[in-house]
Amino acid sequence: MSIGYAFYDYLAHELFNPETYSLESVFEPIIALTMGLAIFDLAKTLLEREVFFKAYSDKKDESRLLLKFLTAIIIALSIEALMVVFKIALDDPTQMIYALYLIIGVSLIIFSLSVYSKFVITEK
Repeated sequence: MSIGYAFYDYLAHELFNPETYSLESVFEPIIALTMGLAIFDLAKTLLEREVFFKAYSDKKDESRLLLKFLTAIIIALSIEALMVVFKIALDDPTQMIYALYLIIGVSLIIFSLSVYSKFVITEK
């Protein structure tokens, strides 16, 4: 639904109401599309793991499930951080420090995931 809303919102502004179209009106569909794709990817992963499973083989598969989950979250947060940078740059460049905080947070999540991958996944 979120992906459909993103396309509908973009087309509604672009085709049916071009006088209200602005660069800021592009942000809402992109945010909805990003969140929709992240939700779709997570749902697909959970469906493959929990519904269409063959057997619960070992803990390594559970670690990979967490790795796929966190990777999807990191990708969605990175795209959102980029959108925040663009939106702040257009509206009020003095607020750019908040975009920096978001990017630092995403970087810490990436670092944490790499530490997790190094110590947990490779030891099994």
